[in-house]
Amino acid sequence: MTKTGAVPSLLSMLGTFLFTLAFAPVASAEAPAAKPAAPGAASPKPATTPPATATKPAAAAAAAPAPPATPAVPTPSKELEAFMKGFEGSWKCDTKFAAGSMGPGSPESSTKTTVKIKKEFDGFSWHGEFKLAKTAAMPAMSGVFQVGYDPSTKQATYLSYDSMGSAMMGAGPISGDSATFTEEGFMMGTKAKVRETMSKKGSKEITHKLEMDQGKGYQLVAEDTCKK
Repeated sequence: MTKTGAVPSLLSMLGTFLFTLAFAPVASAEAPAAKPAAPGAASPKPATTPPATATKPAAAAAAAPAPPATPAVPTPSKELEAFMKGFEGSWKCDTKFAAGSMGPGSPESSTKTTVKIKKEFDGFSWHGEFKLAKTAAMPAMSGVFQVGYDPSTKQATYLSYDSMGSAMMGAGPISGDSATFTEEGFMMGTKAKVRETMSKKGSKEITHKLEMDQGKGYQLVAEDTCKK
């Protein structure tokens, strides 16, 4: 019985050995299984691709050009309004030319002048028109003038031209009921420096004085006394 039972035991051992040899290479080729994480250990973070750098709103705003500033809307001068109010209307004037004003040795002379002055451009300036009657010393003459205001220098401005080719431009301060303009331009075909003064005398009388600098200081040329 002992010999008969030994044969199955040897066959069983041989079968187990052959089974191990057959499957051993397969088992060794497989990758080892990952070890389980220790309790409490942090899970490894998956690898990520860094995102593209986004443009910051503040940087974009700084790079953008600032919008142009809106210029302030100008308004008519209250100083000019108060001054020119008394000059508005139609006027009849006595005009006197000083001796020598029409040339060396010319006598004093006089004529009649009409003047019309009105507000224009919503109060930014006042427009005037004048006409002088003919005299023995000079022909009839007409012209226009414009009185405005420069807020940067706080001065009234003056621009005029007439039918004899004169063209003048200047400015001057307003002082109470008067304004004196220092001007440069052309008069009677030559360069000229003149000074003109406009004044109010009450509500029904205005005056105007014209002076010219011919190298010896300002000399009187003409004066107007005007009434409504």
